[in-house]
Amino acid sequence: MQGILGAVGKALITLQEAGEVIIEKTDELYLDEITYYVEETLKGVKAAYKIEEIEPKVKLKITLQ
Repeated sequence: MQGILGAVGKALITLQEAGEVIIEKTDELYLDEITYYVEETLKGVKAAYKIEEIEPKVKLKITLQ
């Protein structure tokens, strides 16, 4: 998988397995693009989560509660 689908899929799998994921901006994708779709998925399944900004506009961490 490549692009936004691959980034979102990897983030969701990591969240499921580890309970947290660090999302970083890439050359092709912006942080807010990836975060939006991961967050919408978590809202859709009514999962409790917390977002922590590590580096503004570059890196953040999503943790399942």
